[in-house]
Amino acid sequence: MANAHGADRGIRLDFSRLVTIVIFASIAVIILGIFRELVIWQIGLDTPLMDLRHFALDTELALPSWYSTTLLLVCAALLYLIARATRADGGRDWGRWMMLSVIFLLMSLDEAASFHEVLMRPMRSAFDATGIFYYTWVVPGAIGVLVLGLYFLPFVLRLPRSTAAWIVLAGMLYVGGALGLELFGGAFDEAWGTASLPYIFVSVLEESLEIAGLSVFVMALCTHIGTQWRALDVTVLAEAPWGARAGTGRTADAA
Repeated sequence: MANAHGADRGIRLDFSRLVTIVIFASIAVIILGIFRELVIWQIGLDTPLMDLRHFALDTELALPSWYSTTLLLVCAALLYLIARATRADGGRDWGRWMMLSVIFLLMSLDEAASFHEVLMRPMRSAFDATGIFYYTWVVPGAIGVLVLGLYFLPFVLRLPRSTAAWIVLAGMLYVGGALGLELFGGAFDEAWGTASLPYIFVSVLEESLEIAGLSVFVMALCTHIGTQWRALDVTVLAEAPWGARAGTGRTADAA
């Protein structure tokens, strides 16, 4: 929206800068988490900051957990912006973008409160789960991912090829960490405990893949915005990351 002098008013969001911030922040959080495990492994828990748990990748109420929650919220916000702009353009898939926004909002709540872990103990007792199914929440989790994947597959195939490719890569990284490596983490926890080297290695890799997957997804969404619109809703700067110019040159007024 322009004032009498032709200047834009409102909040301006530079998605290229957002991608840069997310990439560097993700690298920093992962490095701090790995550094924490190396320090604890070498000198034990007796450090000036106790066990450095605030940097632990596999710990609740720590920096990585908070960061993952924030990334999920960022994804939900970007998906919401895309949904509104798509609806304003008369696009057929605005409802699916909005559904994804709600899903990521719920995922952020789960990341913060760990609701999924409530399923583990009762299901473990009910099915006498052991081995790779020791963390029993992975079973309903895998079913949910499969159902959602099949539902959203036609939608993803309708997206521009580059956007679809980045989204698929992001999904593979995130699900591979959150579900795939969780299977091994459960088996190692049951066999040797969470203080064992195999469990620590898998848990660090798992959380790193989750953060990497969310970072790639943020990049995919920002790039998609930049190639579809010049501006979104509140005078959004939607230039694609790394200097790529908007492809369509359209402006979406998401009312």
